[in-house]
Amino acid sequence: MKERLKAAFVTLTVIFIVVLFSNIAMAEDTINIYSNNQKIEFNDAKPVKINGEVFVPARIVAKALNCDVIWSSALQNVSISSYTTKLSFEMNNIMAVKAKLSGSGTPIVIECPNYPRVINNEPYVPVRKLAEALDYTVGWDGSKNAVIIMHSESISYAGSKAFSTFAGNGVKQRHDSTIDKMQFLSPSSIDIASDGTMYISDDGVIRKIKDGKSETIEFEQSYISSNVARCYGNDIYFLTNAFEDKDNMKYYGIVKLSGKSADGVFITEAVASRINDFQIDSKGNIYIIYKNIGVGKTYLGKLNISTGNVDYIQEIDDGFGCMAIDNNDNVYLGNSVKGSIYYYNVAENKLTLCAGVDGQTKFVDGNIGETFFYEPRAMEYSNGYLYIVDYNLVRRMTVNNGAALNTETLAGKLTAETDPQTVVGSAKEAAIAPSYLMDIAVVGERVYITDPKNAVIRAID
Repeated sequence: MKERLKAAFVTLTVIFIVVLFSNIAMAEDTINIYSNNQKIEFNDAKPVKINGEVFVPARIVAKALNCDVIWSSALQNVSISSYTTKLSFEMNNIMAVKAKLSGSGTPIVIECPNYPRVINNEPYVPVRKLAEALDYTVGWDGSKNAVIIMHSESISYAGSKAFSTFAGNGVKQRHDSTIDKMQFLSPSSIDIASDGTMYISDDGVIRKIKDGKSETIEFEQSYISSNVARCYGNDIYFLTNAFEDKDNMKYYGIVKLSGKSADGVFITEAVASRINDFQIDSKGNIYIIYKNIGVGKTYLGKLNISTGNVDYIQEIDDGFGCMAIDNNDNVYLGNSVKGSIYYYNVAENKLTLCAGVDGQTKFVDGNIGETFFYEPRAMEYSNGYLYIVDYNLVRRMTVNNGAALNTETLAGKLTAETDPQTVVGSAKEAAIAPSYLMDIAVVGERVYITDPKNAVIRAID
C-alpha cells in the first residue's frame, strides 16, 4: 500500500510540474528585450512567456526604460514612474492603475487578465501592458525573438509630403513592363545615373528603369549576382554576392557593368573579408566600409585599382553599415548599432561625430546638438542634405562640411511591428515596413526608397 501511495504521489508531482511549465515557460530561445534598439541585459531574472505573453522582471526593465521603480514586498506592489506617468501593479491582481503625474484626469484602470506575479522573489509584469501604459511604442521581432520598445521620440515632419508607389505592383516575381505593371522579387539597393536611368538590385539581378519602362540586365558571367548597386556618371558598378570558382573557392568583389560583361574591379576571397557598403566620389575613387575578418576589425577604406588592394584609411566601429559622399568628396558614415553619424574629412584625414550620440538611440528631430538617430540603415547626400533611412522613418538632415544644422522627418509612422501594412497617401501616416535591405536615392526634391518586403519602390514628394 505504501509503495502504491508513493507511486501515486510521484505521478501527481510530475503532472503538477508539467502543468506548471506549460503555463510558465522558459523558451528554448532566449527572449530578448530592446529599449530604443539597445539590448537589455538580465541577470538570473530573465523574461519568460506565461500563457503566450511575455513577462519581464519589472525592476530591471523599468530602469532600462528610464523609469523610477519601487517594489514593496509587504504590499506585493510595484510602482513604476516615467516623467509623465505613474503605474501601479499589484501582484496576482488583474487590475493595474495608470495616473498622470500632472494630477489632471482620473486614474485609468488597466486590465491584466494575465496578471502580474512574483517569480523567484522578483515581481514580473506583462511587458506589452507596461510599455503601452507608458505610451511607448511596442512590437515583436520574430527574427530576434525579441520585444521591441521605442520611447522618448520627438518627430518633426517636413510639411505635407505624399507617399506613393513609384514602381512595381506588389506581386513577388520578376517581370518587365511599364513601371505600374512591372514586378520585383525583392528590390534592395538603388541608384540613379546621370541620364536619369534608375538601377535596382533585385534579389541578385540588376534591373533598370528608363522612360517609364523596366528591363532586366543579363550579363555573361551568370554565376555573379548583385548586392549593392552604385552609379558613377552613367556607369553602373555593383558589389557582388559570394560566388564559387571551379575549385569551390568562394570570392566576391566590386564589378563594373560593361555591356553584357561584369568586369572585375576588385575581387577577393569571401572568407577573409566583407564589404558593407561602397560609394564613388566625383573623381572615381571607390570608398568602402571593409570588414577584415582575419583581424576582426572594420575599416573605412579606398580601393587601389592599380594594385587591386584595399588602402586602409582609418579603423572604425563595427556598427558602421552605410555611407554617403558629399559634393566636396567627403564621406558620411552611419552607425546602425550606436545610432550615430560620423563625417570623414578627406583633406584633413579626420573622422568626427556629425550627429547623434553613440549608444543613445532614439528618434529626435531638431537643430544643432538636438538630433538623435535610432538605427541609420541607408544614406544619400544631395544638395546640402543628408537623407537617411532610420529604421522605418525617412529623415533629412541639413549638413555643411560635417556640421549637422537641422533634422526633420519626411515620411514614416513610427511602429515597432516588423511587417506593418503600408498604406500610400500622407507620408507621415505611412507605416513603412523596416528592412536592412532598404536603400535610398534622391533626384531633385523627390526621394525614392526600396521596399523589399512589399516588392515595390516608393516615392516621397
